[in-house]
Amino acid sequence: MLRKMLVAAAISAACVSPAFAQADMVCDQAGMTRLETDVGQITDTGRKEMAQKELAMAKEALAANDQEKCKSHMANAMKGKDPM
Repeated sequence: MLRKMLVAAAISAACVSPAFAQADMVCDQAGMTRLETDVGQITDTGRKEMAQKELAMAKEALAANDQEKCKSHMANAMKGKDPM
């Protein structure tokens, strides 16, 4: 019983945490600078290329003052640094 509850809690935490991470994300110049640094440190070429494209789209959304789109692209760029 306890094992089932722990597994359920782990699954729900894995599903909810990306949503909270995006909610806490701030789409501003300081956030872009931090993200550029993180993207620059990615060693996998494919992931780095994807993250750079998402970063560019996030910058466009920031310039257009579209916060939701900016946050979405920033979150996608951050996925490039996550291990698979």
